[in-house]
Amino acid sequence: MPKYLILLLLFPLFSFSQTLLGTVKDSLGKPLQNANVIAKPLVEKQGLKFAIADYLGRYKLELEKEVPYEVRVSYLGYKEEVVNLPASFSQKEHHFKLKETGQELKEIIITHEYTPVIVKKDTLIYDVKAFTTGNERKLRDQLEKLPGVEVDKNGGVTVQGKKVTKFYVENKPFFGGGTKLGVENIPADAVDKVEVIDNFNEVGFLKQVSDSDDLAMNIKLKEYKKKFVFGDVEAGAEVADDNGFYLGHAALFYYAPKTNVSFIGDINNIGKRTFSFQDMMRFQGGASSFISGRKQLTDLYAFAMDNTDVLENKSRFSAINFRQEINTKLDIDGYGIFSSLFSRTASESSIEYLQNSAVTFEERNSSGKNSSVLGIGNIKLNYTPNTREKWYYNGQFQSSTNDINSVLNSARDGQLSSFETLNAADNVQIKQFVEWHKQVNKKHTTTLVVNQSYDNQKPINTWLTDTEFLTGLIPLENDTFYNIQQVKKVKNNSVDALFKHYWILNNFNHLYTNVGNNLGSTQLQITEKQFLTDGSINDFASNGFGNDLDYLLNDLFLGFEYKFKLGKWINKPALYGHYFHLKTKQIASDYTINATFLQPSWLSEYEFNQSENLKFNYKLVNEFPEATRLLERYTLQSYNSVFRGNALLRNERFQNATLNYTKTSMYRGLMLFANASYTKKIKTIRNEIGLDGINQFTTPTITDNPETSYRVSGNIDKKIHRFRINFNANLSWFNYLQTINNQAVSNDRNNQSLGIKLRTATKKWPSASVSYNKSFSQFSGLTKSSLTSDRLGFDLDIDFLKHFNFKTDYQVTFNENSNNVATDYRIANAYLSFQKKNNPFRFELSAQNYLNNGSEINNSFSDFMISSSTTYILPRVVLLSVSYKL
Repeated sequence: MPKYLILLLLFPLFSFSQTLLGTVKDSLGKPLQNANVIAKPLVEKQGLKFAIADYLGRYKLELEKEVPYEVRVSYLGYKEEVVNLPASFSQKEHHFKLKETGQELKEIIITHEYTPVIVKKDTLIYDVKAFTTGNERKLRDQLEKLPGVEVDKNGGVTVQGKKVTKFYVENKPFFGGGTKLGVENIPADAVDKVEVIDNFNEVGFLKQVSDSDDLAMNIKLKEYKKKFVFGDVEAGAEVADDNGFYLGHAALFYYAPKTNVSFIGDINNIGKRTFSFQDMMRFQGGASSFISGRKQLTDLYAFAMDNTDVLENKSRFSAINFRQEINTKLDIDGYGIFSSLFSRTASESSIEYLQNSAVTFEERNSSGKNSSVLGIGNIKLNYTPNTREKWYYNGQFQSSTNDINSVLNSARDGQLSSFETLNAADNVQIKQFVEWHKQVNKKHTTTLVVNQSYDNQKPINTWLTDTEFLTGLIPLENDTFYNIQQVKKVKNNSVDALFKHYWILNNFNHLYTNVGNNLGSTQLQITEKQFLTDGSINDFASNGFGNDLDYLLNDLFLGFEYKFKLGKWINKPALYGHYFHLKTKQIASDYTINATFLQPSWLSEYEFNQSENLKFNYKLVNEFPEATRLLERYTLQSYNSVFRGNALLRNERFQNATLNYTKTSMYRGLMLFANASYTKKIKTIRNEIGLDGINQFTTPTITDNPETSYRVSGNIDKKIHRFRINFNANLSWFNYLQTINNQAVSNDRNNQSLGIKLRTATKKWPSASVSYNKSFSQFSGLTKSSLTSDRLGFDLDIDFLKHFNFKTDYQVTFNENSNNVATDYRIANAYLSFQKKNNPFRFELSAQNYLNNGSEINNSFSDFMISSSTTYILPRVVLLSVSYKL
């Protein structure tokens, strides 16, 4: 264990600092919330200390012992007050009383080098240099040192516990507004300030009437970087073993007042992804944020998140982002993305199939190769003819191909079967939307949105085997070798429109009117054929297979929302009337449903103060099934599964209620979040399952059987001296009725997880953390099963010998299933880097999975099976990389 960590754990906590408490009030004794309290050390090599007064005017400063300070308090419209503390001060409290300047200013700009944080009602502005050393490499390194800011391993950013959902550089979206590409690639020496804006709305005049939960982060560049080319390039190669691992990366930026261009390129075979799942969802979007609920039609998950759970992984990625200001009224933003992935996988599984009176065991051994290519082009026009009007046009083209070749060996009752599966899919998608926003006057504002999407998919699935399979479920003809091919042709088209009128009756009452129409259509064709060795073809269509479906669902709605405020209590009841028209045309039948529903909702929020609130949300929803669930004929899904839809399905109906509590206090160093949710389905679509050994036949049915789910989660983060301790908990309960082999079974699926994390919270010590998480899962249905998991983690980030940095993380997981079979696996990584200050070259020696763990083990269960799987992962990767900063 490093000596720094030993000292950190053994020394008394109170010996390193002393605390100054107090309040900031005006001359009448009124608290001055968000006043800045800055402690400037009067000796060299000591950092600034600061605090922000809470809603009671309280502040708390943790100061170094034996260091003299100048403590300065400032608040807009009031005269500054300064107090000097000697090195050996014994003062524990000081209360500031600020006097008004007596000047009434329309606009004021205050420049003061010792104001590290500016706090407004919904905006935080961090002066980055006040919290950093200058040795940081990327924006991520800087953000991790800002108070209240955290960056997770996937590039997600939270500020005071709330997740950043919009990311900007110089007030413009950076690569669609995701955080990962920004925090991982923007060079630290280009950043001047970080702005955090809560309840963000891209259309300024809608902020008063919209209920945005978005949290935006805007990166302000240094003046000499606003018209400059900057960035870095990196190259790395394996220096241990002989696996041929490599890494190449480039992040280049050109910023000018009217033109911005950013390029990111990456090539590696160590399982590293350049953009996160959240970024992928954003890139996949291309739809207006005013229209929600439309399901994504393509799956880009394979292109996001790091993936080391493979035997081999090759990734190529390039992206370009640009912005051009045509004139003062028109901007053009756009990005292009290309990603290519190749992976090779291997896994082993032991599965128990639970049936009414028997249990079947299967051993699987599978391997596969996956090749995927993705291209996205997006352009957005931002037109502002005047301060009260805004136009947007966004167009996106997306194309992807996925080719999978997998081999599965299945052993059951002493019989071994081998299946080779080929999957090839070409997907093309075009999305576009137009938004128009107009503030007619101070009381009336309107929004019009039209959203269109077209999707064309053609997956081809082929099963190859020398063993007859799914006997009695598919019409195979006897042959020495079986070749089954399935071809799907899917075209989806949707056009959604919304007109919304905002009427501000007065400061405490608003009335919103919504009129809209959502139209979606699907053309779906599926064929399954057996190609025999004699050259003939066995078409499954004559035996109930093959589907040809035209599907149309139209939702016409009218809604009223009434928003009113009583003191600190804000309410928004709403009532929507929906007229649904569902029409399907298939080979054997046509089906039409016309239905009218009233769907109420209620949003209620009580703000105790600026940093504490309670929010409640209730809604009643009717949801119609998607096209694939209505297929009237059989469809082959896998080597042991057949599906048939139900053309007579109607809508599901469910109620949902959520309760959220948030409290943050910089004075107490506390962040508290608690959430509770309840969902009850009144009308339910659930699959009925028929099992015969490992073979499964599934069909959906609509029932009045209720399904209920509860979830409670919470997170408490507290600073104690120079540490932060975090507790988190997630509890869920789900009860539903499942029919298996014509027997209805009441199922309970429950999960609980508890975690604790202790980490250092001072720049003077190395960054270190220790964590422990415990999770439980229980299932009760045809049988009872339970799983437990224990995860211990440790990470360390330490600077030493002036120019060196060392990082390491270690995680060990212990799993145990209901048969008391215990397994464990360990993953550890380490990074040693060297860079002289102001030197463009940086050297890093990294060791990924340096324990050379070859596999990862997981347990799981479903409605009718319990499984334990072993996934083989990348071996130890030791790279030496060199980067150069432009």
